[in-house]
Amino acid sequence: MDDSLTELASALQDFYDNKDAITAAGAWKDSWEIPKLELLQTIVPSIRLSGAVMQWSADPTEHTHVQEIKVPARAGNNRDYYNQIACHLDRAEKCLRFDIATYMESKRGEEDLRVDEIEGNETEQDKEHEPDEEEFPTDHLAATRSPINYFTIADALVRGCIPNAPRPYRTFSTTTTAFHLSTQPSLRLSVDEAAAMFNLPDLRAAISEYLHRLESRMPHHVSGVRSQQDHQLPFDRLQIWCKVRIQQMHYHSRQTPDTLQTLRAFHPSTVNLHGLYDAAIVNADPDSDWLQRGLEGHSVVQLHMIFRPLHSELLAAYVQRFDVVTQQGNTNNRNTGTGMYLVRRAVRSNGSRIGDVLPITLIRSPAHLIPHFGKEAHLRLTSQTSYELSSDFWLNKYWSKEFYYTLSSSSR
Repeated sequence: MDDSLTELASALQDFYDNKDAITAAGAWKDSWEIPKLELLQTIVPSIRLSGAVMQWSADPTEHTHVQEIKVPARAGNNRDYYNQIACHLDRAEKCLRFDIATYMESKRGEEDLRVDEIEGNETEQDKEHEPDEEEFPTDHLAATRSPINYFTIADALVRGCIPNAPRPYRTFSTTTTAFHLSTQPSLRLSVDEAAAMFNLPDLRAAISEYLHRLESRMPHHVSGVRSQQDHQLPFDRLQIWCKVRIQQMHYHSRQTPDTLQTLRAFHPSTVNLHGLYDAAIVNADPDSDWLQRGLEGHSVVQLHMIFRPLHSELLAAYVQRFDVVTQQGNTNNRNTGTGMYLVRRAVRSNGSRIGDVLPITLIRSPAHLIPHFGKEAHLRLTSQTSYELSSDFWLNKYWSKEFYYTLSSSSR
């Protein structure tokens, strides 16, 4: 790739060295202030800073350009583009608001889903324990009604408003995040069966270390340290969930719940040969303010299993850690080319990944990781293998507005 970049830079320099000849010959009479020529100046340094171009996609911005510029422009008469585009977008937004208002009016009087129904009855969606190829994170979908407020439900459960709710409560919250699990777990397995199914050879040792930290009131860090020699557990059976629903408050309105998001932890199967494990932000401090502090004091992890020991109140998660890669000459460790954190899988000297068991309530937010290819991309990368065959990832702060605001807060 270095040879290609050198050739590209050389070709661009040759053009600038000889562009006066083009003007003198009369082949070009206008200004050389052309946006695409300006863009060409940034390609080589950006690739050197950010890695291979093929890992980046302009599809979202191109799609937005089509919907917000090209389509409105075609609806006009090819004159006074700016005013006509602005008028088109203004009227389209008014039509959308009218449609939402009439829809809400048509639903007025319908009884909302009761809290006890959410907590006590299992919905059809809860029964679906296999990954759905058509399922997308809910934060990418536009909501036409207020989302369920899991913070309110969790508070009602704590106050005893729903006396028949199963224990431990399937809806609970911290100061920053609310959680909801289906009433029935996805799987019921022994510890060793779960370790084999989820490909977690140190699961028993990690649970033993977790119980030791709870008993000793020690903080929960994803260090991979195993201080216990005896990994005997007071239980052998686990209830396992393959997904948990997460809710946070809006960054600029701390009393307004955001849309629901789903964190998945599906074991390897014929549909997903390497499993389906989402990334998340965690903190060892139960009272940390994720929205205020951003990544400061937090860690990026990959969620591999959500479980509860049988006949226990504990709800825990097995996670594997990523470390932020230090950026030379940049005090906030953000990459100069992307403005994002670069994270790397934490591994031991033998190459095995570092993981630990944490209380599920230490999860602060879902996260979105983009594989960082470096100078060359792995030849076997696919949509199903990109997470497993990559070691470096961009923490995508542009994933959503709320995630962007939160990650940006730590640099202010």
